[in-house]
Amino acid sequence: MKIQKPTISFALAIGLLVLSATQITFAVNTIAHAETLASKGAITLQDGTVPSSGGVTIGYFSSSAPTDALIQSWRADNAMANLISNGWVDIRTVVATGAGMQNGGDWDWPGGGSPGTTGTKIGGTYNWVYDAAKANTQLYVFGFNNGSSSFGYNAGAVVSPSLLAITSSSFASSSQWIALRATNWLLPNSDNSALNINIADVDTAGELIMGTETGANSFRDVAMVPEPSTGALMMIGAAGLVAMRRLRKV
Repeated sequence: MKIQKPTISFALAIGLLVLSATQITFAVNTIAHAETLASKGAITLQDGTVPSSGGVTIGYFSSSAPTDALIQSWRADNAMANLISNGWVDIRTVVATGAGMQNGGDWDWPGGGSPGTTGTKIGGTYNWVYDAAKANTQLYVFGFNNGSSSFGYNAGAVVSPSLLAITSSSFASSSQWIALRATNWLLPNSDNSALNINIADVDTAGELIMGTETGANSFRDVAMVPEPSTGALMMIGAAGLVAMRRLRKV
């Protein structure tokens, strides 16, 4: 009895080789996030200082984006979990297509261009594999004042992001956060094009979803908002001070 092994014709083998070569050859776009107080705008705390911990997630919603009112109803400590449950895709977590972070990256505060240096920016350039189906998809920036995305600075030339870069527990210890979008923050609609995410682009009504505007210069300076509970405590404290002053006058 003879066992017949399957054979592949020469033409079919060549076809498979060409197909595999095609699959690993792709055009990429670059999406850069670089903000500075001097020119590109900045995310700050309410007192105007740069956050000393925390970071951002930048991405899009794979299905219908939640309404601004729904986003505004979330708390900082559960915003990331709510984002994920609404189909959030951080642009650093797409590994199946071979995308990666270029020129290192510093997507968690503190920034300033080098790891562990308090500064005024979160920088990084991401290689996005062009996808015509995703062209012109709206990108959002969500910033947090505490916690981590578990994807911080790496000085390597090309850093492969991890599917664990963003989880439902990322930034869960935050008490202040901000939600931003800009009309020009759209996934590229052609091969090898570039997009820069600058906070200064947030300049029209409806682009600042959560947060407060703290500057009116040629760039945009926006501030995170505290948890409702924190805000309420501040109001109670202020009311208490007013009451004490009135009692002293009596």
